[in-house]
Amino acid sequence: MVGIKTYQVIRDLVKDPQSLINYVEDYLLRIAGLTYAAKEVDGDATRLIVNGNDGDAELSINHEVRVRGGHGKMRDLMNALVLRYLGTDGMRRITILLLQRGNRIYRVNELPRAYSPSIGLIGLMLVSIMALSIIIAVLRIINVIPSIHLIIILLLSPLLIPIIYSYILQLRVRHGDLRGSRIIKFVLEYGGDFEERRFNEALRLLSRIESTKSLSEIRRFLISLINDARTKPPQNFYEEEIDVNSLLNKLGIRNNYGIYLVNVNQCNAASIGLPGINYIVLTSRLVSCLNTDELAAVIMHEIGHIIHGDSAKTLFLISLAQLVNIALITYIIPLMSYRQYQY
Repeated sequence: MVGIKTYQVIRDLVKDPQSLINYVEDYLLRIAGLTYAAKEVDGDATRLIVNGNDGDAELSINHEVRVRGGHGKMRDLMNALVLRYLGTDGMRRITILLLQRGNRIYRVNELPRAYSPSIGLIGLMLVSIMALSIIIAVLRIINVIPSIHLIIILLLSPLLIPIIYSYILQLRVRHGDLRGSRIIKFVLEYGGDFEERRFNEALRLLSRIESTKSLSEIRRFLISLINDARTKPPQNFYEEEIDVNSLLNKLGIRNNYGIYLVNVNQCNAASIGLPGINYIVLTSRLVSCLNTDELAAVIMHEIGHIIHGDSAKTLFLISLAQLVNIALITYIIPLMSYRQYQY
């Protein structure tokens, strides 16, 4: 039932079924090296049947959108193309993301670089737990029962290490503070029929934007790019500006929450809510993909994590797991082995 509802929801999001069919077919023929494709129209139903080195699949659109496949990776690729179409309306977008603070313009490569904060924090927690487990196991092997003081230290370590990590991360990303800044985005939208060669040429020319000095100079450069004979003019070109302070005031977010932008090529956001430290980290890829309302929704979602103490709850559960781990290695497993030996 869930699958059927999902197919129906996807169908409701598709404004032009024929455009979706053409988008998937065009990508598979030009990019994926498809060897066979056929379109069939039967009443209100339209089907695209494809076959290639990665297998065969069928995309059908009537009262729902459904992808069927025989074998290989073609079905997965077709599913991915349908979702990609829904996210872009079949358009290819180039977004130039800038951050203005006062009279200075910051480009993406000038923002603090960081790995995914949430993945880094989880990885650090897991490594600390493994290391502490090894320490306790070694102590048991050499028949040394940890004192209560050592157990308390080992128990608190999984809490202290992430807290220290959170403070260090804030120091690293503080130059990407969004408060008092404006996010400026220039978006160029190209249709699905845009040639790959011209698209790559537009990207190559945009790399020169790094040498520009002012916002007006960037605007002039983009206008010249649009009129450049080496690239096809985009179907749509617009500029979007987000005043961060106005957005935060509208959302009722107080100054005790830090909001930082980092240079990470993935759509992600993370929040840290611990005693004396509350902040949100947004990636440049995420901000470049969202409009003002969508960005506000993400920020409020992360604020919700902080308000409900999700970071503290996670650390508590990790500490509890570590306590159980210490108890198992130090007392319960040796006691069970001793009783088994008696029998």
